Amino acid sequence: MIVPRIVLIVGVVAAIVGIAGLFTPVSASPENLTIECGSAVAPDLSAARAHDDGSAVNIPVPGGVVADTDFTRLCQMNLEDRRIWTITLAVAGVVAAAGALVLGARWKRAKRSP
Repeated sequence: MIVPRIVLIVGVVAAIVGIAGLFTPVSASPENLTIECGSAVAPDLSAARAHDDGSAVNIPVPGGVVADTDFTRLCQMNLEDRRIWTITLAVAGVVAAAGALVLGARWKRAKRSP
């Protein structure tokens, strides 16, 4: 009877952490510069786009190319990564909690029947 309770608690905690992670702010931090990207639920790429518009990205110069970081793409990648692990964690938590409830109900029903 203790196993379903532990699985239920772990599942609920995992679901809460996954859902909270969706609303936590995401940022990109290359080159000692932090750009806010919004959250996984409500992305805000305006700061990244403003930084990209004001920089010299891939401008050809004599002897090479000036390479600069694409902050918009970094924000998109960080947001995608955040969505992947938080949604996976939340779904796994809900499935574990539901499974624990079903298993606990079956164990109680099995104990009652002679």
